[in-house]
Amino acid sequence: MAVATVSKQPAVPAERDDPRWDEAVDEHRAALAAFLNAAEAATDEAWSAPWAPGKWTRAQIAEHLALAYEAALHEIRTGEAMRPRLPPWRQKLLRWVLLPHILFHRTFPLRAVSPREIRPPEATRPRREQLRRLRELGERFEVELDVARRGGGGGISHPYFGRVGPVKGMRFVAVHIEHHTRQIAKGE
Repeated sequence: MAVATVSKQPAVPAERDDPRWDEAVDEHRAALAAFLNAAEAATDEAWSAPWAPGKWTRAQIAEHLALAYEAALHEIRTGEAMRPRLPPWRQKLLRWVLLPHILFHRTFPLRAVSPREIRPPEATRPRREQLRRLRELGERFEVELDVARRGGGGGISHPYFGRVGPVKGMRFVAVHIEHHTRQIAKGE
C-alpha cells in the first residue's frame, strides 16, 4: 500500500528557532508514521472490525484522527474552535493537572469520551484513501500550525482543556495518535 511515509521536511521550510517546537514536531511525525504503518499492517478483516468489543473499528479510528485534524485546521484558519464541554475554571484545572500527566505519561484516561464533532461515522472511506488523507492532513496541520505560531498565534483549543499553545498542542496531537496506534495494533 505504501502510503505510510511521512515526509521528513514540511512543505514550507521552517527555521529551527525553538527546540521545544522542533521536538514536538518530531514527536508528531513519529506518531503519525507509526499509526500509518500499523494501519497498513492490519489485515482487511482487522481493519473493518472493532479493536475491542463495543469499540470503534480501526477504520473508524483513522477517520476520528482525520476529523480531529480537520477541526484543528478549521480553528487555525478561522479562529472557530470546537464547542467547549466544560466551564472555563474546570478547563483550567484539567489543563494544569491532567494535561501535564497525559503529556508526561503519554496515555489518556480510561473511558475518555471523544467530542461529538470528531466521532466517526459508521461507514468510512476505503483504507488506502483514508490513510492518504490522514497523512496529508497531518502534514498540513504541521505546516499551518507552524505558520500561525510564527505569526504570534498558533494555539489550539480543546473542548476539555481549553486553549493550549502550539508546542503543547502539537505534543497533545502526537500523544492522541500514539493512544490510537496502541488500539489498532491490539490483537494483530
